[in-house]
Amino acid sequence: MVMTLDGSIAGSDGLSKSISSTADRALFGQLRRTSEVILVGASTVRTENYRPAPIPIAIVSSTLNLPADLALFAEASGQTPKSMVLTSQVAIDAAPNDLAGRIDLIACGAQKVDLRTAIDALAARGLMRIHCEGGPTLLTALLEANALDELLLTVSPVFVGSAAHLLSPSQFPGLILQPKQVLTSDGSIFLRYLVTSE
Repeated sequence: MVMTLDGSIAGSDGLSKSISSTADRALFGQLRRTSEVILVGASTVRTENYRPAPIPIAIVSSTLNLPADLALFAEASGQTPKSMVLTSQVAIDAAPNDLAGRIDLIACGAQKVDLRTAIDALAARGLMRIHCEGGPTLLTALLEANALDELLLTVSPVFVGSAAHLLSPSQFPGLILQPKQVLTSDGSIFLRYLVTSE
């Protein structure tokens, strides 16, 4: 995740790209290349206009609001892995007929998405190294499910005054994170935290 000094995860245009830097994007690309699957929320896919990647993209979605004209689908080719959607059985039963042809629908709960089941479903496909790219709803849900191993956070040296925050409102009891690594480049700070068991 990337965040400004005043805690926003998006610039005035509503996108995280506008608060990112060249160094942040380079690190982002490296993290993707060392992962086996990208985990991302459907809202982030729509807002950030995700495009096909050389590794699989697993989208968490409760509503399956994933139009066919999204770049992730419209620009897909035979060389890019087919995207997966981790959703509920209820959503799959109500899905439009054309959706299953574009993406692999994976039931991870009866009425709502269970993230522990979702992670197990990815592992069953040999996708063990999961790189989550947010957004805040998904990050919060991972924390609530006690399913976060580490947090990689870029702090961008700007103020934007946006209300888009790192986490969604939640009742999870809180976690202790252990700082593991700190890097800096062009005013940005790159933080790596491990989630402790305490």
